[in-house]
Amino acid sequence: MLVGLALVPLMQLYPGLLEANQDVETEMRLGVAASRKLEELIASMRADIDAVSSGSEGCADLPGCRLEWTVQSVHLSPAPGVGALKSVGVRGCLDADGSLSCDAGEVQVRYDTKVTSRP
Repeated sequence: MLVGLALVPLMQLYPGLLEANQDVETEMRLGVAASRKLEELIASMRADIDAVSSGSEGCADLPGCRLEWTVQSVHLSPAPGVGALKSVGVRGCLDADGSLSCDAGEVQVRYDTKVTSRP
């Protein structure tokens, strides 16, 4: 009987724990999708530094997921034999309002890197 009385308050915490676990799982899945996209962009840019431009798309395996990426030139040398340097950023979000963009207040992850061309 004492164990039963102790379990009642503990069971009230259970829904909150499940919700927190769901939020962590969603953020992890967004991170995986954004990381994969960043790796895809880097591979394309290694073959041709100008092959990728900024853009966005939905995620195939996570409903409501949106990926946005930006590509910006950091340094482009006119000297022969010197490569280019570009900044790449990928943001993944859970597009809760259906606006097809990552808005403030939505669950988001972001990864940034720089890619150089090979002269």
